[in-house]
This record gives sequence, structure tokens and C-alpha cells, in this order.
Amino acid sequence: MNNDSVRLLLDSCETEIASLEQLVHGLGIGSSIVPYLSKYGLIKACGTIEQAFKSIVADKCSYRAKQQIKNFLNIKVRNSSTNPSYSKMCDLLKGFDGTWRDGFKATVDAHPQSSSLKTSLQSLVDARNEFAHGGNPRISIGDVSRYYSDARKIIECLDQVIG
Repeated sequence: MNNDSVRLLLDSCETEIASLEQLVHGLGIGSSIVPYLSKYGLIKACGTIEQAFKSIVADKCSYRAKQQIKNFLNIKVRNSSTNPSYSKMCDLLKGFDGTWRDGFKATVDAHPQSSSLKTSLQSLVDARNEFAHGGNPRISIGDVSRYYSDARKIIECLDQVIG
């Protein structure tokens, strides 16, 4: 990846999810704590993907920028609350540069598992939203791990295009 801080962020989350998987395996699927660990992993994974996509864009735009631009990027991009859905990523990119969006879409679409990557990202976002709004998503830590791995590939496409 071009953005080292985002790579470290993604790697850290991946390590934490792997640790959660080991813990769940050790406790056994029937343990009463397992659903809580899975939901923690869900929030961690989706939050990390959100932070990663916003950081890649804000870091690129703030490089050598005046303080006023950096302040704007912090308020409107880094510290904004937005789901990291594929469409929201495309919308943010289009707001800065339509060629970024087009390049991002083309890169994701060229990936051999493009459809499953997008589905996994949306599943991660949907499950987080369900939980955040008082629901009880039925998601295992294995699901979280798989969705995160796929979503990370989308973030890597984004970094490839604008990094």
C-alpha cells in the first residue's frame, strides 16, 4: 500500500480479528460470551474500514495543503460519520475528482472477486447498522473475518488509485 499509516491500521485490525477468532474457538461456539465478541469484532472491523477509506482520501488531499484545507478535511472527511459503503466511497471520491471515482470503480470491477468484495463490504455495513440501531445481527466472528478481508481489498484498490 502507498499509505503506510492505513496499512498499519488495517494490519492491526486484522491481527485483532484473528485473536478474536482464536478466543472464540477456545471458548467454543456455545459460550455465552461469543456473540459479544463477534459484535465487538464487527464494530472494530467496520470502523477500521471507515477510518481507512477516509484517511486515504484526507491524507492525499492534505499533503502540502494550507492549514485551512487541512482543517476542512478534518471536519468534513476524517471526523465525519459515514458508513463505509461502496457507494459512499464513490460519492466522496467524485466530490474531489471524478477520475478518482472512475479509476476506483474500474479497479474494483477488474478484481476477480469484485462482486463478492462489494457484497462483503455491504454485509459488514448492514450488520453494523443493524446492531447500532438496536438490532441483533446474526453474525459470527468467521463472517466478520471474511467480510473484513474482502473489504480490505476494496480499501487496497482505493489506495492503489489515489495513493
